[in-house]
Amino acid sequence: MRFASNLHAGLLVLLFGSCQNPAPTSTDISTEELTFKLHEINKEALYSSVATMDVDKDGLLDIVHGGTWYEAPDWEPHFVTEVEVINGRPDGYSHLEIDVNQDGWQDIVHVNFRSKSIYWLEHPGAELGEWPKHIVDVPGPMETGRLHDVDGDGQMDLVPSAWEFAAWYEIIPEEKGGELQWVRHEINPEGAGHGSGFGDINGDGRGDYVGTKGWAEAPEDPRNGQWTWHAEFELGRTSMPIVVADVDEDGDSDLIYAIGHDYGVYWEEQSTIDGKRNWTKHLIDSTWSQGHSPLWVDLDNNGRKEFVAGKRYWAHEGKDPGATDPLVIYRYEFDPTQKAFQRYTIQANGPAGTGLDPKAIDLDKDGDLDLVLPGRSGLYWYENLLLSPASD
Repeated sequence: MRFASNLHAGLLVLLFGSCQNPAPTSTDISTEELTFKLHEINKEALYSSVATMDVDKDGLLDIVHGGTWYEAPDWEPHFVTEVEVINGRPDGYSHLEIDVNQDGWQDIVHVNFRSKSIYWLEHPGAELGEWPKHIVDVPGPMETGRLHDVDGDGQMDLVPSAWEFAAWYEIIPEEKGGELQWVRHEINPEGAGHGSGFGDINGDGRGDYVGTKGWAEAPEDPRNGQWTWHAEFELGRTSMPIVVADVDEDGDSDLIYAIGHDYGVYWEEQSTIDGKRNWTKHLIDSTWSQGHSPLWVDLDNNGRKEFVAGKRYWAHEGKDPGATDPLVIYRYEFDPTQKAFQRYTIQANGPAGTGLDPKAIDLDKDGDLDLVLPGRSGLYWYENLLLSPASD
């Protein structure tokens, strides 16, 4: 196992409040380099995704979680919409912040597994009433989705992580097409499966689609051209996303991912041998399971992004390997001198899971990234104290 472990995590004390009072309780959790303060937003919340946005335009970032938005700074709950519950799970497997209709208010795009639907919740505007729901498509089961600029036009597009298809959705606003449109563009059916990513694999300047059994090379025209499939690896049932980044800083893109329903965090090193692309698999960590939804962000502000990943709580009602193990959250930073990842603990055994769509954002606007974590064990905020007065 190739990681250097930091086990200097502080003792976690859980202070649970009433579910009727979402005001956070908090406790400190430390690492050698970073300290995080845990805030409980609502331990009774069950949604697997979360959005962070200024809902009421008061200059503060709020949290939207399923059928509720929590108003900063005291996290007072407000109604958003009724959310369908299907076989015991609330719909809403992604909470993607984007101004769909370009009216100046951030909307939220949901990509869903059990309803097999894509829909968006329209921000009601200044009156802050119920958010209207608009169905986009019902294409099949999707674990979650992410936003990428697939066609390079400066506008974000939707890339679902789907079991039965691989496609992307272009949003065409009213001023361009006469009415708001969502246009589906096919990628390659070989990309369907449990896990996906997006990034420039071959260095041609275009974003490619990464699946679990290979990658689809983007054509010059991603809307109308053919995406060429390259069956170059077998990753298993991976996280969403599979991160595309030049891990070892050698000029080409590598892959970093976790296994979504089993143990293992890995990176695939890209190299060229005899003129052909080659992938070498490296184990990063095998000590915890269900790393379903990682982030690729810079938490310590050193200019080098980290793979931030944690355990998803009760993904399959305890049937996954390691399901009853402690809930852990780690950040992994690559050390080019050792050519290995260093592991740092954010949560050693705590209440927060990473769900399906966690967010890294400067929630308190103090200059460092915080973590907002949704899941079936509740809704939590890990405040990064790197640049806050509490870290002095």
